[in-house]
Amino acid sequence: MQALAESILATIQHHSEWAWLIVFIIAFAESMAIIGLLIPGWVLLLGIGTLIGTDVLDFFPIVISAYFGAVIGEYLSFYVGYHYHESILQWRFVASHQKLIDRTRDFFEKHGAMGVFIGRFIGPIRAVIPLIAGVAEMPKRTFFWVNLTSGLIWAPLYLIPGILVGAAFNLDKEISSALIIILLVLAVVLWMAIKQSHLLYKVMTKKLQRSLNFAMLNVVLAWMVFAVLLMVLIRSPYFPHIQAIFQVLESKVLYF
Repeated sequence: MQALAESILATIQHHSEWAWLIVFIIAFAESMAIIGLLIPGWVLLLGIGTLIGTDVLDFFPIVISAYFGAVIGEYLSFYVGYHYHESILQWRFVASHQKLIDRTRDFFEKHGAMGVFIGRFIGPIRAVIPLIAGVAEMPKRTFFWVNLTSGLIWAPLYLIPGILVGAAFNLDKEISSALIIILLVLAVVLWMAIKQSHLLYKVMTKKLQRSLNFAMLNVVLAWMVFAVLLMVLIRSPYFPHIQAIFQVLESKVLYF
């Protein structure tokens, strides 16, 4: 799969005039029920974002292509589920992912339309939840608007990390390598803090049987570590370079 991603990115780099079409196909395939599990979509979009950050590609046509590819792919998945109902879940290709189907169905039954919106940003669920929404006969108009609005956030959000990496590559190699490592560490610590906060919420709402004091301590420590790292970064000589990277992002995303 890694070799496939590298081959696609190399094709895009050498044939940038067709990048919009390739991105459309990637976003479309990644949004199709079950098929999306076979597509290294996140890796590809990260790489494509990097090409935007290094000025190989333009942001506007790429984000538009990603948006329409994802929206059309998800709506087609929804329509297939809506048309075939429960029978599609018995198809061999679909039934081979029964655990994911069950997990996604539980998620949809719990969160409804908001689950469809959020599910677009959650790993494997993304490739299944439109199908499950269709099987459950979610109103077509509701899915239509949820699909359109969530796509507006999804398309640029999945390109932004790559744009930041690409902008970093334009700096001195030693500085760019250090910045990428620093930002990755900061992102991991932030993810841990958010995860611990979510676990605390589950403990407080009795959805998880753990010590409340221990859960609160984990949250406080995680956010303290993140705050300290952030303050150290702001005071470090790398911070002006980070500001420069985000200025590149601002110029491409906000002023395209």
